[in-house]
Amino acid sequence: MSPDNTSMTASPPDGSEPALDIQDITVRFGAITAVNGVCAQVRGGEIFAIVGPNGAGKSSMLNTINGFYKPASGSVRFRGRELVGLRPNQVARLGIARTFQNIQLYLGMPVLDNLMAGRHIHMQGGILRALIRPWGMREEARQREAVERVLQFLGLQAQRNTPVGSFGYGIRKRVDLGRALCMEPKLLLLDEPMAGMTMDEKEDMARFILEVRRETGIPIIIVEHDMQLVSDIADRVMVLDWGQVVATGQPAEVLQRPEVIAAYLGNEVAP
Repeated sequence: MSPDNTSMTASPPDGSEPALDIQDITVRFGAITAVNGVCAQVRGGEIFAIVGPNGAGKSSMLNTINGFYKPASGSVRFRGRELVGLRPNQVARLGIARTFQNIQLYLGMPVLDNLMAGRHIHMQGGILRALIRPWGMREEARQREAVERVLQFLGLQAQRNTPVGSFGYGIRKRVDLGRALCMEPKLLLLDEPMAGMTMDEKEDMARFILEVRRETGIPIIIVEHDMQLVSDIADRVMVLDWGQVVATGQPAEVLQRPEVIAAYLGNEVAP
């Protein structure tokens, strides 16, 4: 792939209709431009990585997709539906779930309850109906069954009744992923899911991410600093710097470009 402007749109290489279509997104905070004219397209079933140095605009892109930030200009369309202008809870109800770089869990609550919090968008009937038996009991059983599947998938059964604050970073990150999965997402946004983990924990997380893609076929966007991990699991990668796209394409090609190595990745993936 040549480093010309044709690579900057991140078009799905197989010509399929994109699940997520980002066009000319610009995000400003006062005089600071965090994201500058970014375009990207992510197809169904794709693991799409966003990489770059600190302050490159990676998390700002995720915050724009799920409605935390309102861009100054541009469009974000998910399955043909415009997301710009929607509130985060509205975006979540469309099937977009995420994890956070700074974990936002209820540390004093057990793992089970933290995962149950991810089921809120699937609760039916409101509080009044939930209090009416036996309807309320059936609804709770339905939600718990969904949570049990995620507990088993992530190997968290033994930790189910233990407060999240009792665990180290690796388990907390796994619970954060579990809460997002409990939303039954159609698009999963992962903001540095391996940060602070040991090598074994990173390998486990990579396996979970690949298994999610295999079982559900949903697109996954991952922001990550571990370039080896990106090379191992991502289908395509977009490199940002100062809010602008530098390169987009397959990891084996993009992460070996001299300008990418020199400017953003050091010698980590040098030939």
